Amino acid sequence: MSEKRITEILENVYDSNNGGIDVNIQSQTSTLFQFLLMNEQKTDITLTSPIEIDDEVVNVSAGHGFTGAAGEVMVGRLGDAFFQLRVISVSTNAITVESPADIAYPIEGTTIIRGNVNMNINGASTPVDFKYSFNGDTGATIPIDIQTVVFSFQSGVTVPDDGTFGGIAALSLGLLIRKVDGQNVGLGNYTQNQEFRDVGGVVEYTSKAPSGAYATNVRIDIEESFGQVIRLDPSIPDEIYARVRDNVSGLDKFTMSILGSYTSGE
Repeated sequence: MSEKRITEILENVYDSNNGGIDVNIQSQTSTLFQFLLMNEQKTDITLTSPIEIDDEVVNVSAGHGFTGAAGEVMVGRLGDAFFQLRVISVSTNAITVESPADIAYPIEGTTIIRGNVNMNINGASTPVDFKYSFNGDTGATIPIDIQTVVFSFQSGVTVPDDGTFGGIAALSLGLLIRKVDGQNVGLGNYTQNQEFRDVGGVVEYTSKAPSGAYATNVRIDIEESFGQVIRLDPSIPDEIYARVRDNVSGLDKFTMSILGSYTSGE
């Protein structure tokens, strides 16, 4: 492009009133990412037949351990592509999941993980990790930027407030959150709802419906609180986990979700 043409373009976009370049801010269109942290219970399951688009039954290797228990999910990975779906039913090695496949997954290169997303467990004697990992997938290449974390609690007895953890008594040890990438990077330890507020989290308490449950919803915008996102890089590979170290089985529901997007131009 000639120097004259560049000058003409700059003159057309220069805002003489405000003394700068007129920029039109647009929303990003990178592929979105959402994942419920889960206890990875078996990570070496394989497909015995390809998954086609719109399949709701996944055929996997024997010894998978799927039972359709509460909170049980199937994760499939193929490079940067993945799915995380709740298990509905099991017929020997044919696993029915909650929604049809969005894309096809071949036998070769696809790994299947059995996990559970329900964090309302007893981790007092043996701590339990709930995580997102790349599961050693060497085909994954695109980093993921995590911007938001969402905690969802339900409880049937105690009215939740800033001094409780969800709707149960404050924890003794706390929910420990870390990013692991060759060294541990602490992302906080949380014993009560107030401590989510202390890092900029928005905590919402909802009233109990008749014969229902109290709910506590926590949303943390990481970029707003800390000025940057958390990047998960598959080349390292990064992991992020939440370690349950107390007995939180008194909660009717407890899950932790991470949201963000795949990066572009890496």
